[in-house]
Amino acid sequence: MRFEVLGTFSISSGSRSVPLHGRMRRTLLGVLLVRANTFVPVNVLTEALWDSRWEPRAVPKLHWHVHKLRQALPEGDRLGYDNGGYRLEVHPGELDVETFETLGSQALKSADPAQRASLIRQALTHWHGAPYDGLDVPMLSDETMRLSEHRLVLLEELYQAELALGRHASAAVELTDLVRRHPLRQRAQYLLMDALWRAGRTSDALAAYRRARRFSVDQLGLEPGPELRLLERRILAGEVAGAGAHRAPALLHRTR
Repeated sequence: MRFEVLGTFSISSGSRSVPLHGRMRRTLLGVLLVRANTFVPVNVLTEALWDSRWEPRAVPKLHWHVHKLRQALPEGDRLGYDNGGYRLEVHPGELDVETFETLGSQALKSADPAQRASLIRQALTHWHGAPYDGLDVPMLSDETMRLSEHRLVLLEELYQAELALGRHASAAVELTDLVRRHPLRQRAQYLLMDALWRAGRTSDALAAYRRARRFSVDQLGLEPGPELRLLERRILAGEVAGAGAHRAPALLHRTR
């Protein structure tokens, strides 16, 4: 079987797609996948399905939804009950989140920028949008936020690797879009300035700093961090682009 939750929410077996109808059943599957291969207590599942609302027949209704989900799964015996909870057995490589995170972890451990960039791009092919189909359940929302943050970190690491490989112009193009969508991520702002500077676009790098500063002051009432201010001073001082360390500081992200 194959489980996909990154921008899609689907089950497949071979070339056959398995339909999964109903928000309750999708939520149930999502929670079981977040805690794949561990028993999830019944009370955790009922709270997720009914959002902490009092439901007089929550437990029998949960059993019914589990029954329908088990029927929908190509291998229904993967969903079992024990220890006061339900467990969904997921084999290695069957869940796209696992593949995404494994490739990302391998990339972050690599000291070779070419290999790091390649692994991150492979990981990102599994990302098709917001995880868990936008299901507004605290456990799934928390997991969505965690995965979304991990993706942004991987993107920043990707562009850091691209700069180390001398791909300044193409990195600047992609970083411009990333910064537009996440203007308060200071590491992305730093990388964009650095990419523009290395690409010979000094005036654009300084303009990027001014935009970053204006947004930070307007939205947060704060000046940009010291790393961004130092990079601006280096550019203004006419230093040679790319001189010194090739790695952007591990800046704190004030917001997603």
